[in-house]
Amino acid sequence: MSRFELTVWGARGSIPAPAAANTRYGSDTSCVEVRCGDRVLVFDAGTGIVGCGRKLYEEQVGEIDILLTHCHFDHIIGLPFVIPLYKDHAAVRIHAGHFLDDTTCRDMVERFMRPPYFPVTPKQFAAHIDYRDFRPPAVLDLGDGIVVRTVRLNHPNGAVGYRVDFEGRSICYITDTEHEPGTRDEAVAAFVAGAEVMIYDSTYSDEDMAKYRGFGHSTWQEGVRLCQAGGIDRLVIFHHDVLRTDASLAKLAEEAQAHFAGARIGATGLTLAIGDDGTVTESHDDGTGQAG
Repeated sequence: MSRFELTVWGARGSIPAPAAANTRYGSDTSCVEVRCGDRVLVFDAGTGIVGCGRKLYEEQVGEIDILLTHCHFDHIIGLPFVIPLYKDHAAVRIHAGHFLDDTTCRDMVERFMRPPYFPVTPKQFAAHIDYRDFRPPAVLDLGDGIVVRTVRLNHPNGAVGYRVDFEGRSICYITDTEHEPGTRDEAVAAFVAGAEVMIYDSTYSDEDMAKYRGFGHSTWQEGVRLCQAGGIDRLVIFHHDVLRTDASLAKLAEEAQAHFAGARIGATGLTLAIGDDGTVTESHDDGTGQAG
């Protein structure tokens, strides 16, 4: 079987959190790279995509799929800084399907990247850009045996969850979404069931939810419940609140693992590889090139 792994490039929510207290888990906003054999899929374009794009350029990757959950700033702010977009050897497909009106993926990028908000427009991209529109529950066949399934999530202005199915193995990327306390989102539960890994919006805890109803986010405990119900081995706790420091996330890791041994805190440089038999192995690159 072929390589199937994910790497977290940014796990923060809402805004970046650069500070000395946030070096262990990282400060960049949402971006996850998935490798399916030789193919590269990038989920969301938060500030984490800047480092991801630099690495892909250094590796001279020529074909990239960028799949956006939605276009709130923390999920697209890094897009104008993706080096391969400005290189004529690259072919980049940008997918978006969260819109609740007739907005298209191209519309969104062109409205976001223009003066007076930003000085560079998409006309300056040198890569071959293919804007792809869909609406959930569309199934996206990306070729080479890669099938990406989609589900609509409960988030202001709309959001999409993704499931990558590749050679009998699955990774789910579920952020940003809000569940009703005490009630499982059955659409999401059915969507993620049986996957090896789920990345899940864990901005809050169950105890926080009463204060943040309507904000569009979920809890790490709900992520645990979904994994336990769906037979998912590994949970990546993701979309950290900006106020969560390394110390608070380390404490959260201990608490979450006491409830579910497969829980991990999303951290820049965390890589999870899914083997032929579905087992998950993990490593961490701290940015120096040394795995730990």
